[in-house]
Amino acid sequence: MPKSPRRRGILIGIIAALTLVLPQGVAQAAPEPDKINSAVQAELAEDGKSTFWVRLKGAADLGRARRATTKDDKAELVYEAKTAKAAASQADLRKLLESQNADYTPFWIVNAVKVTAGPKLAAEIAKLPEVDRIEPIRTVKLPEPGPGKAEAKVNAVEWNIDRVNAPRVWNELGNRGEGVVVANIDTGVQFDHPELATAYRGRKPDGSVDHNHNWFDPARVCPTSAPCDNNGHGTHVMGTMAGANGIGVAPGVKWIAAKGCELNTCTDASLLAAGQWILAPTDLSGANPRPDLAPDVVNNSWGGAGFDPWYKETVEAWVAAGIFPAFANGNEGPACRSSGSPGQYVTSYSAGGFDINNALYARSSKGDGENGEIKPNIAAPAVNVRSSVPGGRYDSYTGTSMASPHVAATVALIWSAAPSLQGDVAATRPLLDRTAIDVSDTSCGGTAADNNVWGEGRLDAYAAVQAAPVGGVGDLAGTVTAGGAPVAG
Repeated sequence: MPKSPRRRGILIGIIAALTLVLPQGVAQAAPEPDKINSAVQAELAEDGKSTFWVRLKGAADLGRARRATTKDDKAELVYEAKTAKAAASQADLRKLLESQNADYTPFWIVNAVKVTAGPKLAAEIAKLPEVDRIEPIRTVKLPEPGPGKAEAKVNAVEWNIDRVNAPRVWNELGNRGEGVVVANIDTGVQFDHPELATAYRGRKPDGSVDHNHNWFDPARVCPTSAPCDNNGHGTHVMGTMAGANGIGVAPGVKWIAAKGCELNTCTDASLLAAGQWILAPTDLSGANPRPDLAPDVVNNSWGGAGFDPWYKETVEAWVAAGIFPAFANGNEGPACRSSGSPGQYVTSYSAGGFDINNALYARSSKGDGENGEIKPNIAAPAVNVRSSVPGGRYDSYTGTSMASPHVAATVALIWSAAPSLQGDVAATRPLLDRTAIDVSDTSCGGTAADNNVWGEGRLDAYAAVQAAPVGGVGDLAGTVTAGGAPVAG
């Protein structure tokens, strides 16, 4: 029976009343489209699902870690603070994802969860008050090194190793980096390359190998659980750090590695997973994290053009954990303001490059960096650098990817000579800075002693190690007061 006009009016009035009573509840339950990045929205609309990052509000307090005095304590406290913050702030999100049988991966190095979901679940996620934003997965292009040519060796070592004075550290100071562990986030490493096999931390005294806590392949690219390198870049970089027979700056170190780059590109998911593993290496199944097995130094010969803060929290966590972060500054020169990220960060220590004639590598990226920071921080050999490549072979590459491992390995030499500095990134950077050989070039800003072309100058490993405090270093303790009362913090 048709409703009369009077009955329709009553119903409209009831609906209007309900609307007046419920607007707050409805508004709180409605999705917040501004939280969802437009690229994610477009992919959801086109494909019916998307893989995206859910970024949550809040970050862990690393104050206790920064006040710790030993590297092991620093790493453990960072791990505890980060994992506790992630578990607490992600609890409701994880519960929602579990209830929907969603495919997701939680992270703790940053407060984020990688999720694959459709538009309905994405909208539900956006409603959660603890969710800050939903962003797309991104990919970083691995800097492709330029071709190189063989250069004459100097007293049986490669020109670049001689140029940074590493042999003087070995021969005059008896230091080859012993007692220090280096790592790289790269395309992987041929772990049994003749130049690298002995230094691999996974190699036992009897010659057998254990890859647990020594190797990480987050995207499962390698055909087996053993370390592989399907590109060559990572093996070359590791050879410059740890290679024997005159190709490596610190042949006495031990090394471990994380495959943050799948082939010629590196997804942000793999780079973040690798960054997390560096701070607390896991076994091959991704379980049993061990912050006490974190490396001392991590080299990163990758990055993107321009300033992008997406990896800052990871680098800051490394520094708080006592891990030195070495980065290539990029191959986007010769223009000024061409430095790349994460090398641009204040917390990153980045390298530009030069050739056998001490001339600047033409494509070496130039500052300035974050907050006007002088970038690069320093310059190291980058042209025609000969090192190890997969297949037990050797090749010469060109690029700032080749410069950064010289710096990383020099830090290993410093910390081997001065164990009291191990884990103290803030006290180590000035040693590299003040012992570098000044090169005056203010064409991109800065001063003759510290400029946006050469940074502090050309790396000198021998001078840096000599400047390190071989004995113990002191600590300053006390209470700062204001008006007779202690100042908080």
